[in-house]
Amino acid sequence: MPDIKIAQVGCGGMGLRHLYGQAESQRAYGTFDYVAVCDVSESAANHVAAEAERLLGKRPNVYTRFDELLAGEPGLDAVDIVTAAGQHHTIAVQAAEAGVHVATEKPMGITVRACVRMMEAAEKGGIVLSVSENYRRDPLNRLNKAILDAQVLGRQRLFLDMAACGTRLMPHGTAWRHIKTAGGYMLDYAVHNADLLLYFMGPVERVYAETHLWEETRLVTDPEATQMRNFYAHREQTEAERAGEVECTSEDMASGVVRFESGAVANFLSTIAAPGEGTGASIIYCDDGSIRLGGSRSGRPSAITRIDGEEPIPEGDLLGLVPGFELDDMTAQIFGERRMSSYDIDFPEIDAKIIALELEDFAESIRTGRDPEVTGQVGLDAVALTYAFLESGAINEPVSFADVAADRTNAYQQEINDAFGL
Repeated sequence: MPDIKIAQVGCGGMGLRHLYGQAESQRAYGTFDYVAVCDVSESAANHVAAEAERLLGKRPNVYTRFDELLAGEPGLDAVDIVTAAGQHHTIAVQAAEAGVHVATEKPMGITVRACVRMMEAAEKGGIVLSVSENYRRDPLNRLNKAILDAQVLGRQRLFLDMAACGTRLMPHGTAWRHIKTAGGYMLDYAVHNADLLLYFMGPVERVYAETHLWEETRLVTDPEATQMRNFYAHREQTEAERAGEVECTSEDMASGVVRFESGAVANFLSTIAAPGEGTGASIIYCDDGSIRLGGSRSGRPSAITRIDGEEPIPEGDLLGLVPGFELDDMTAQIFGERRMSSYDIDFPEIDAKIIALELEDFAESIRTGRDPEVTGQVGLDAVALTYAFLESGAINEPVSFADVAADRTNAYQQEINDAFGL
């Protein structure tokens, strides 16, 4: 029987994806009682509630204000925050003050300072705070991590993490991704990369970056024309989205160098303002060879090439590199395998499975009192690394990661902190 009463706050595109994660979680684990949903858009909340009734056999209660949800759901154990990033800290603090455990989507908070507020509230309230960083939970990234930790190729030296393409459209038709005080493109997208950089390469010492805003106006994408249409089409559009274009205020290009405490380096590039031929690379170079990552949630195997090898090691030999590698019980239960080097699963299904893993890890922390895998500190570090690129770009000099993570270097974030009264 479900033993944890959970409410979901946020019923947009990511909110719908979290409902599908809940359905996968109930199929695999049967942990949560999905009692309520909340969104400022009543139509979006009702859409998710109706879908929940179809998938889970029970319609959750619908709210448009979080304080009303807290008052109307006595005995609530947990809340899953899937709102715009600027609301994460406000809802998390309210929940913590009510003694309700918190899982929150990435980015953890709208700024480093917002993340600090969330951590302080969680500690004071004695509640679990878990951040939903999904890429690291892909079984193939678990295998990549095991290969790196076992030093099959020696120590890490260089991570090339680059993605460049050019468009004048808003991804998923969402204007907020291009507004600095709403989080912006870099915080929304590059926080994934930041978490993987830290996961694979370890603590960061310093960052130097150049950043720029090239496309000052972007046009709305018809949600029906995107691969995410089934997730985002029900959203209530903002005024800018209805108008068909948005005046952009957040950077759409960041290029930087990361120095890790180990001495390793990363070359980072993320942009959707590179018209023409798209390109990308996600390769970790070590003492004795390289790992070309297959891509999170793609199912493609990594390509491992030794220093003296002309071709990558055959996929059939990858698991032999780490004979002791096994997926944890939770992951193995949902994927049905202990060891895997590739998979053939459609995006909606793999997306739901990984969200289910995030939720079940959260549940285990509530039950046992152990830390979740992605604690508030881990979530803050990913936000801090993302902002380290932007802070460096703003002041045109290298920044100390420790200073950004401690909110001592925050010139770029000041406008956002002011906007939210932080």
